[in-house]
Amino acid sequence: MAMTLAASVLAGCSDDTVSPTDRQPVLAAISPDSGGVGTAIDVLGKDFQPGAVVYFGATATVKVTFISGTHVRAYAPDGLVRGDVYPVKIRNATSLSSAASSPFKAVAPELTVVNGASKPSGTHGSTVIFEGRSFGDLVGKGAVYFTGAGSQPVEAPVSLEDNWTNEYVIAAVPADAETGPVWVETPTGTTATIQFSIPEAASFSPSEINWTETTPLPVASQGHGAHFLAIEDGPGKGNLVYVTGGADGTPTARADVVVGEIDAGGHIVSWTPATPLFDERAFHATATATPRNALVDTSDAGYLYAVGGINSSGETQATVFVSAIGKDRSLAGWSPTSPLPVPLHSPGAAILRSWLYVVGGSTTGDVPASTVYRARIESDGNLRAWEELASLPEGRSYAPLVQFAGHLYIFGGDTGISVPGSNTIPSSATKQILYQPIDLRTGGLKNGSWSVASSALIKAATKHSVIVAGGWLLASGGLYGGAANSATEHQYASIDVEGSVRSFNGATGSQTIVGGAGGVPFYNHAAVTYVDDSGVAHVVIIGGGNVLDATTPVANCYFY
Repeated sequence: MAMTLAASVLAGCSDDTVSPTDRQPVLAAISPDSGGVGTAIDVLGKDFQPGAVVYFGATATVKVTFISGTHVRAYAPDGLVRGDVYPVKIRNATSLSSAASSPFKAVAPELTVVNGASKPSGTHGSTVIFEGRSFGDLVGKGAVYFTGAGSQPVEAPVSLEDNWTNEYVIAAVPADAETGPVWVETPTGTTATIQFSIPEAASFSPSEINWTETTPLPVASQGHGAHFLAIEDGPGKGNLVYVTGGADGTPTARADVVVGEIDAGGHIVSWTPATPLFDERAFHATATATPRNALVDTSDAGYLYAVGGINSSGETQATVFVSAIGKDRSLAGWSPTSPLPVPLHSPGAAILRSWLYVVGGSTTGDVPASTVYRARIESDGNLRAWEELASLPEGRSYAPLVQFAGHLYIFGGDTGISVPGSNTIPSSATKQILYQPIDLRTGGLKNGSWSVASSALIKAATKHSVIVAGGWLLASGGLYGGAANSATEHQYASIDVEGSVRSFNGATGSQTIVGGAGGVPFYNHAAVTYVDDSGVAHVVIIGGGNVLDATTPVANCYFY
């Protein structure tokens, strides 16, 4: 469709007929310069005043937020037509409009990823995240649809203001939705669809957890990192898990990296050696940037990070290594990128919208840290300089970090000094959950301090894992009261659409790795989650320390 200049008769607009008494504002630029109805536009320039009015063509937008004399935020008005271009102007309450204008193009929305997965799935009522562009920033201007009976559309209501943004919409799976396409509609168009699976049972209920042993790691290991990656095209297509570094029972760090292939039944077929780390590492954080969570080069499958950790001499490190993952499954080679501001081992790490977040951990002397950092991920996988964000209320180490539904969460952990390989259950362990909402526009934290969730883990735990899949959380293993008997080996809870964590329940007996699959009580392990071709979420527990004997970590792997 050829672009037209909408409402081009600006010279006759009523905004210029007032008697000018205020200073005439100067408009320099707008961002973004395209979107749909309700898209928030940052208008930049000078001499702006409270009460300023912003026009898209001849139409004044009804919502304008004054930020400063050089910055206001306006929301694109109703009536925009896809493909048309609207000159944007600004005037103060009783002044002429800006002499210059900036063009804004009305475009259709784009849906690029759902739940950050290549095969998104969830149960009825579970939280779903839709990511893309040009959704608008106002609730009520668009709608999210699932497929219902007879292929009829079923709307998923979105009522919370923070759950509808220009690039991010959070909804819950409707009770009458079925497996099928999902999409987003706005006044300027409809997105392409993405297939969404609703399996009959995908929650982490004790009655449904049945662990199966699979191919063990090549060597026994604890303190290793692990990340799942689905390569969707190319010679290495498949479901893979990359395991980096780790330590033996002394514990002495290693540099080896192995890649496991997961078959359709959930088993790890085999482990294949890959390019070793730049240096020996254990008790480091890992993360993977892919085109689904970062603006990285799509010629690669992703970029794998090893953050901090301890080296073979037991020294805590600030270095960060990154390697590209080729579509043939190979690692291109590890290279240093921007180091952490301070040495850290056992921190939490997560990636959201091209930002790598690192929270807590222990610094030199195993002292727990309260620091929170973020670094921007470049298209080539390298990191920009780290920025410090709002700190935790106290130091917290061995606390898994999870991002979901526009929030960061940390679960449990240790508030005292604790040696990485120790299997002693510390009195300084906590069951508390802390969380922070993320400003999806800037990637910063919305609040000046972290909040304590109303729910908590069943027991205080440290050196455990927490994964999220389909709106459910699963905490596994670690050190806690009764760990030697695997008393609370798994704890599970759901996350509401507003980001609240519901109460945790436990899995015991035959629904545990110890009771049902013949394993040992474990800690300092790794856990990954993935979705199979049927849309069912799975969890893989990989190696770890032996709670009964700290000197004999295990190589065993189990999946659910």
